[in-house]
Amino acid sequence: MTEKSNKNRPSFEAYHVKEGPEEKSYFNRVGVAFPHKDGEGHTVQLDSVPVDGRIVLRTPKERLEEAREEQPRRRRRDQRER
Repeated sequence: MTEKSNKNRPSFEAYHVKEGPEEKSYFNRVGVAFPHKDGEGHTVQLDSVPVDGRIVLRTPKERLEEAREEQPRRRRRDQRER
């Protein structure tokens, strides 16, 4: 990737996080954050603004790794309950 294309990529994704039953958290992507050229801050661009819950900024890589870890593994046909 070129240096210019790296500058146009967000360094964080913004998620609206809402708590659900059984202490589960539900993430809904609502925007992104771009670093300032001087490295002293970020510009947050939101596509929607939640009225409750919280906004969490995560790096795109971290979120993908967490989603993969949380995904339940498929059981083989002979392991399934009948």
